[in-house]
Amino acid sequence: MPGSSIMAAVMAGVASMAMVACDSGEPVDPGSDLPSRLLPGDALPDGFTVVPAQVSELVAANRSTLKNAESVRFDPVGCKPTADAKFNPHLNEGNTAFLVGRSAAGTFTELVSTQRRDVDADRRDTSGPCRVVTASPTAGGLAGARIVTTSSELPVHGIDGAEQAYLLRTDSVTTLADGGVRARSAYMANLLVQSTSGRVITLQVGIAGQDAAVEPERVEKAGPNAALSDPPVSESAFTGLVRKAAERAATA
Repeated sequence: MPGSSIMAAVMAGVASMAMVACDSGEPVDPGSDLPSRLLPGDALPDGFTVVPAQVSELVAANRSTLKNAESVRFDPVGCKPTADAKFNPHLNEGNTAFLVGRSAAGTFTELVSTQRRDVDADRRDTSGPCRVVTASPTAGGLAGARIVTTSSELPVHGIDGAEQAYLLRTDSVTTLADGGVRARSAYMANLLVQSTSGRVITLQVGIAGQDAAVEPERVEKAGPNAALSDPPVSESAFTGLVRKAAERAATA
């Protein structure tokens, strides 16, 4: 889910890639070249197939996600996601294009936009004292759950033309109110790419696995911050995909 990995973990029950687009009512530019900057369907990881995604559905999911997040308590308190709230309200069909792919193992998402994202805020929200964040929803279907998300920054190698690049893996363990436990792992990349036309393009690439049931005893033994599941692809495969996406976003 492009955007905040913490938000994605908290609202995993909402549509995947919930924050990819938000209709701000601004005019749509039918001549936008942004769709051509997305990866072609055959560049997705093995097993992933592009699926139709309606802007209206994504807009509704995004608004629901942000609304639901208002009833979530975060610990540390200062680690509430901020980048999405600043970025999403300015997106529309004229300045943003997106791609969604699905497989039995998870979901792939890519977004390109001429709206500049605060990548520094992404880094603050998921590193340092915010590397491990506990979210406690107080309303909705996840009320009473405890969601521990651990973020680990990935090395950036060979991404040319990126003004900023922040890649990370997130591992979330959700303990439901009824005692059930599920785990989810994902990769996320947020980049600002300098295009050949001189524009700065925001690029987001994400690959998230499915929720997997975990025995509570395994969590007790491994600890709440342990990685209890794996993303659908390897770290090297993900970073290679981000390199391809950055090149296409810059030169298409």
